[in-house]
Amino acid sequence: MRSKGILFFVIAVVGILCVFPCFSGNSQEGKVGMVRGIVASDTILSGMIASLLPPSRYSIESILPSGQCPGHYDVKLSDIEKTKKADLIVLFRGMPFMDKAGLGGRAQILMDAGGRNWMAPDSYIYGLGVLAGGLSNHFPEDKDEIMRRKEAAIRKVNAGAKSLVENIRRTGISGKAIIASSMQKEPLVWMGFRVVGEYGRPEAISAREIVRLSKIGREQQATAVVDNLQSGPDTGKGIAESLGVPHVVLTNFPSEKGYLATLGENVDAIVAAVGRK
Repeated sequence: MRSKGILFFVIAVVGILCVFPCFSGNSQEGKVGMVRGIVASDTILSGMIASLLPPSRYSIESILPSGQCPGHYDVKLSDIEKTKKADLIVLFRGMPFMDKAGLGGRAQILMDAGGRNWMAPDSYIYGLGVLAGGLSNHFPEDKDEIMRRKEAAIRKVNAGAKSLVENIRRTGISGKAIIASSMQKEPLVWMGFRVVGEYGRPEAISAREIVRLSKIGREQQATAVVDNLQSGPDTGKGIAESLGVPHVVLTNFPSEKGYLATLGENVDAIVAAVGRK
């Protein structure tokens, strides 16, 4: 009777040992095939990340909607949930809403814009290089692919930007004078315009400043006043009315259509306005 009990015990142990390697192997396969979640503070960074990482192994979400001002955005519960679940959070330095998003001790890449507007193609390319380096440090197993995808993204941006600038030149409006939000100055200079006067956020612009900029606009024969959607789409409207020139609103963050499509829409808007003048 005792020998039968021992035999049953031995058979049971052997069965467990046979099953365990299979279970262990399946667990490892699940880890290898796991999709990593990345949350970005905004659509510039989320679009860049999507162009740099292999989509089959990473999912990317952004918090700030493209039309919202970073300084006035109210964090939602869904935003906090996103950051809690994320394997990595990528954010620009100085995004106040991110402090309320429950970052805690989550893995992060903190980006410094370096005083640049990353909607301008040269600065966007600069940003791709900085971000590719940060992602490679976090995901060394994908470094080669990240660098390969970075070069492909740079070629695509260069080609798209060149085509847009050629379109502007063909219209004959390069070099025209513009009054603009300081947040749109760099993209406008890239387009070939002369920004002869600039202003800040709506809360910082006074009646005296409006008079001063209107005077500059008349002296320099400004052809348009350009506002930044996120910081205040109506800030320069009074200046445009006093000068009798078009008022244009451009965006500082890519829409869901992507960076190049949004840059093209910005170019189309300013070309249509200045071309009528």
